[in-house]
Parts: sequence; C-alpha cells; structure tokens
Amino acid sequence: MLAPGVRWFDDWFAVEDVAPGVIAIGEPRFHQINWNYLILGSRRALLFDTGPGVRDISIAVRALTTLPVTALSSHMHFDHTGGLAKFRNIAMADLPELRACEQGGWFCAADELYRGFREGMVWTPVKVNQWLPIGSRIDLGGRVMELLHTPGHSTDSVSLWDAEANLLLAADYIYPGSLYAQIPGADLKAYHDTAERLLPMLREDTAIYCAHGDPDDHNTRRAPRLSRRDVSDLASSLTRLRASNDRPTTWPVNERMSLLLWDAAFASWQRQ
Repeated sequence: MLAPGVRWFDDWFAVEDVAPGVIAIGEPRFHQINWNYLILGSRRALLFDTGPGVRDISIAVRALTTLPVTALSSHMHFDHTGGLAKFRNIAMADLPELRACEQGGWFCAADELYRGFREGMVWTPVKVNQWLPIGSRIDLGGRVMELLHTPGHSTDSVSLWDAEANLLLAADYIYPGSLYAQIPGADLKAYHDTAERLLPMLREDTAIYCAHGDPDDHNTRRAPRLSRRDVSDLASSLTRLRASNDRPTTWPVNERMSLLLWDAAFASWQRQ
C-alpha cells in the first residue's frame, strides 16, 4: 500500500519525511486518505490538520516530536478537524465565518462547515488559544510559515507558505484527483481568484503538498505532491469553463486533476 520512503507508524498512520522538518502523517486506510503535516521549528511545531479523528493522531505526533505543538486546521470539514480536540494549543484562521462559531469561549463548527453529519460524526467543542489573521507569519524558530486564505473548495480554506523552503501546503485547495467543487461553500470564482493570487509567488520548482491524492501508477500511497504548473492549469481550465457558458458536472483540469461541479459553484460568476 505504501510507496518507497513511506513507513507505517502503526496499523493506521503512515509517515513520510517530505522536506527537512516537514513530516506528512497519512491515513491510507481511511476512505478519504487524508494527509496531515507536522512542521518542525527549533522552538515549536505546527500540525496542519488533524484528520477525521477515527484514530488519535496526537499519539503519532507526540512520538515524532518533543516540541510543543500547535494544531491548525486548513478548514472545518470533518476529515480535517476530527482530531482537533486532542490538542491543548489550537490556532484558527481569523475569518468571520469561524469567529461566528465561538460562543462563551468554546468553538463549535457550524454543521455547514463541519459536514460531519454525512458520516455520523459529531463536533467536539474546543478552546481556541490563538486567532491568526490572514497573512500572519507563524514563527516556529528557524522556520516561518505564512498563513494564506485559499478559498475555492470552501470559504474558510487556508494554506501555509514557506517561502524559504519554497514549499506550499495546499490542503484541499488543490490535489491530484477530483477536486470537490460540488459541495456547499465551493465557488469557482474563488478557485480562480486564489490561483491567480498564488501563481506570482510560486516558482517552477515549488513543491506543493496536498491533503488528498490518488495512488501512484503502482497503486501505492505517498504524500500527494503537485507543482506550479498544476495551479496554472487550474486557472486556465477555469477560464475555459467560464468562456464555454456550459454547466457540466465534471470538467478536466489536466491529466492529474478534474473538477466535480454543481450549479451552486457557478453562482458568483453568474452574478457578475
């Protein structure tokens, strides 16, 4: 099941060192095949996404680092936030739709953001220790991650950019396979606008690591990786889609990706 260089942590989590100080923690036995990312600095660590919570990801994290860990979710969908309550230090992107979920000091993701009801999952309330404005530079000690707002898949989606390492952690904004633009909150104009904002900062050799991805040609799993060309292809394909005036349910991006669509995702284009 695992590609060369990827190792089992136990019978659920798989681990891959994708860059110096960046460890992908995958869940290849879960049907969404999530990949979460542990970023290590000299003073502290940041866990980007906590998986669906089927198994306790904090056990793997504690085995991989002794640094104090902050958990940050890329967006509120259940397969990215299920393990959030296992962490004592939680950060959130400071977005209006997320601020609205905090009441009496407790954060409870709204159903339309969490979507856990689709799989019988219930949100566990958490305390947010840190609200991070978009554009925040998260200093881990010798490593700085910039928080980017990258809507398209969902309104609250964020990514992490490491300019020095030339590395983007894109979460669900882009990944190999079928991009989900057929769910509440998905928006094609936002997808396109995000791509246009990302392209000037990305280089041809930028490594883009994603939260999901199809298996390779040998049907084995590793942390999904894309490049600047894939973001460019996404922008170009969306330009063609809008010009076509079609409303398909699927749309090709390139040989690695396609878009799954529904009428609501076209709404912002129609309003222009």
